[in-house]
Amino acid sequence: MLEKLFPAEVRWARAHEQVESEPLHRDEAKAAAAMAPKRLREYTLGRACARKVLHDLGVEGFALCNDADRVPIWPSGITGSLTHCKGLCIAVAAHREHVLGIGVDAEPRRTLSKGVLDRISSESERRHLACLPAVPEGGDGDWGLLLFSAKESFYKCYYPLTRRFLHFRDAQVEFQPETGRFSVSLANHEAPSAQGVRRLWGRFQLDVNHIVTGVVLQPKGAAPA
Repeated sequence: MLEKLFPAEVRWARAHEQVESEPLHRDEAKAAAAMAPKRLREYTLGRACARKVLHDLGVEGFALCNDADRVPIWPSGITGSLTHCKGLCIAVAAHREHVLGIGVDAEPRRTLSKGVLDRISSESERRHLACLPAVPEGGDGDWGLLLFSAKESFYKCYYPLTRRFLHFRDAQVEFQPETGRFSVSLANHEAPSAQGVRRLWGRFQLDVNHIVTGVVLQPKGAAPA
């Protein structure tokens, strides 16, 4: 799925069972010392994936620690994003000369309850989802779950650039099912733009078990992802 989500400049890695035994960097281990076993496993998988993408970008031995807001601190000149859910862990990263911001989110396929969908979406978004064709690929899941994931990816791209907290309804999603793309626009007019941009584009992919979304902010003049 991941080859189709991002432009060629983005490097990605997904977790496999063998990476669990890879040791954390000393500073990463210090930050993880008090984590519960489940959280520690997720953290270890994420850092193993991050080491792989950083290696592909020419960076070795870097400790990927979090800041006070629990946002990973990537090396200077690099932007990246992590996601983990049951059965899947992904890291993506790129040099900032090619990508200014990036976000990725993975979710196990499931159907969101009406109550959850109502909390995370606007009335116009729900009307939009109701007009879309059936979600592709076999398995559970619906456009509501994809909308949730799209907003998560958008926020992971947006927050490191602005340090502005957003509520789910502060962003408006519109899907293009025929192309596997979506746009996310800032619906809260008081929210700052991301590098002068208020509408970002992303892509989505599905298999039987998971859905994955990705959002990138590229420099002005770059070919659309």
